[in-house]
Amino acid sequence: MLLHKRERPLFPYSYHNLFLNEVRTLASVRAMRVGIWRFSNLLPKVEEHHRVTLGEGDTPLVKLRGLDLYAKVDYINPTGSFKDRGTAFLVSKLREEGCRSVIIDSSGNAAVSTSAYCAHAGIRHMAVMPEYSHREKKVNVLWHGSRIVEAPDREAARIYARTLAKEPDYRYIGFAVEENAIPGFKTTAYELQEAFTPDAIFIPVGGAHNLVALGRAYLDLDKRGEIEGLPQLHAVQSAACAPIAGEFTDYVEEDSTLAEGVIVPHTERKDEAVRIVKKTGGTGWIVRDEEILRAVNLLASNGIYASPTGAVAVAGAMKAGLKGGVVCIVTGSGLKSNMMMEEFKGRVFKVETREKLGEILGSLRGV
Repeated sequence: MLLHKRERPLFPYSYHNLFLNEVRTLASVRAMRVGIWRFSNLLPKVEEHHRVTLGEGDTPLVKLRGLDLYAKVDYINPTGSFKDRGTAFLVSKLREEGCRSVIIDSSGNAAVSTSAYCAHAGIRHMAVMPEYSHREKKVNVLWHGSRIVEAPDREAARIYARTLAKEPDYRYIGFAVEENAIPGFKTTAYELQEAFTPDAIFIPVGGAHNLVALGRAYLDLDKRGEIEGLPQLHAVQSAACAPIAGEFTDYVEEDSTLAEGVIVPHTERKDEAVRIVKKTGGTGWIVRDEEILRAVNLLASNGIYASPTGAVAVAGAMKAGLKGGVVCIVTGSGLKSNMMMEEFKGRVFKVETREKLGEILGSLRGV
């Protein structure tokens, strides 16, 4: 299926063009506003002295070698995931409200992100996480001074967090219901528009807040006549758990926690997510572990080290086989899910003596 191509500027970001065409002094470079707050005129009002930032936003848009496929590398945010966009706006509102303590359920990235931003804002934080969440993520949360309650699985984490939030000291900030997270996620769409209007966007879906935010942003832009046409929004989920993509296609459930970040059995955003996918002409894609690992490898061969969850959108795009201006949101860093694959062992050479080094060099010649 060939999608309509649109003109793309040589440099994807408007501030790059400003640098080449307009900026002439170091002072003017310093004056340029970057990050999600440069879109403050498109976001609900937050007084500037309440705004919290760790430098989120303005993430790279990378064309994959030999493919008409772009990766929006949204893990290049302060805590290594796209969640920082939503968290920055959310925690700014929490600070504005005078909130002192929060609790969240998360498979990992939202817990890491909110723990960091809450630490920066001086807000107490607790995370309820499944036992199978990657150790690297839990360590991140603990370093920021948060406490963790471990639950048997993702659904139990959701229930436990909402039960604990009934205590008067804690406000529940789960992204599946927290509207103050949505504005920050919209900024991904605004950044993409500084490059071009994609023909299709593939989004990993768990709680669906990113899909819903992008959908709302593009529907608003379309309503105001600021874009020439809506991009198709495609929901991509793991075969381990696909309540949203499963509305569009049948699948056989897979027993896996490889892409644990998108294993979300229940989200209040499901109905809106399905409506947005249909309204934009997209569909749902369900990918299996082997397809996710192929996507991780493809990204790695392009210098992008994504987690399995972060690569889910690319797996969906590869499965769809669309041509044209296709963007995949790469949501999470591989540094949070370091996997030593069996195949890697043949590329690690243990050398204990200089003589052994000579043997290794000999075996590597011509490789």
